[in-house]
Amino acid sequence: MKLKKEFSDFYKAIRIDSETHALKEKREILQDDIKSNLPSILEEHGISVNKSDIRMIDQGSYKYNTTIKTDVVDRDVAVIIPLDTSENSDPRKIKGYLKDSISFPSRTVTVKEPCVTASYYEDGAEWLHIDLPLYAQDGDSVYLARGKASSENYSWEIADPDALNDYLCGKINGRDQLRRIICFIKKWRNEKYSSAISDHEIPPSIGLTLLACDCFIPQFTDEGDNDLLALQKTMKAILDKFSVTKSASGEIVSANITELLPVVPNSDVFKKMRDSSSSYMVTFYKRLSAAVNNLTNAINVESAHDAGEYVQKVLGDEFCIPEKEAVASFTQNRREHSFG
Repeated sequence: MKLKKEFSDFYKAIRIDSETHALKEKREILQDDIKSNLPSILEEHGISVNKSDIRMIDQGSYKYNTTIKTDVVDRDVAVIIPLDTSENSDPRKIKGYLKDSISFPSRTVTVKEPCVTASYYEDGAEWLHIDLPLYAQDGDSVYLARGKASSENYSWEIADPDALNDYLCGKINGRDQLRRIICFIKKWRNEKYSSAISDHEIPPSIGLTLLACDCFIPQFTDEGDNDLLALQKTMKAILDKFSVTKSASGEIVSANITELLPVVPNSDVFKKMRDSSSSYMVTFYKRLSAAVNNLTNAINVESAHDAGEYVQKVLGDEFCIPEKEAVASFTQNRREHSFG
């Protein structure tokens, strides 16, 4: 099967199986600081929350086991506290209290629109950040604290982080090829958007993960899983979900794709990307289209070496290209021992 070993080796090279000791240590200290300090800070503002009331759950790629190596380690841990949102209608204040609970010289803490982020630096360069989306458990409902520290736009947004985890784990767990395809698509995204200036021009990881789950087309032969074909077919299915407008000369004028969260608030995960600039979606479509073309060429060429060159254009230099000579001798060997 074409490039079976190369895809297997590539997956092992880019994937992170579990937390490193350094990351685990930082995360556990951070979580201990929240449990130890947040209740007393909230108490100062008339909000009663016990240490045992604070619940923290994994979110994102570490939860779904789809983490790949990047220059800066990105970790998501949800913080859920019992809170009456009608009495505490300004989520910016509560996020500020969370920030205060973890503000120490060893980390840089910022309040972002969807979360509070603790960043860690070494020799002046960031190597880790842990995003802490803050949720209020208000009766039977859960709300995400939205809004930057000084933003006029803020709200408690209905959410269900547990249900989202259950949904994605249910889709991915036990489907090893799907997990690999998600990692390959995320690697493609990182390669093609390495020079991005704005966060909103980059397709969000949750969006790509949901699209991959929706569009996944498993491929296998008697020799095992065919990841090249599965990646090409899945990315082609994602491409086909776009609605595209072209000019009379055939130039792409606009492109759009929608992917709704499968749980409340059922919002479109590409909304911020679309709203930030219409060009972002066109670029997304063009880059995805180029990837599909290269993968299609990889499938259609006879030489594994040539196929590897096409795949490398999609996944980057870490994908190893088979040697020409080895392929030639292998092909010759097969011919000599063929019985028709």
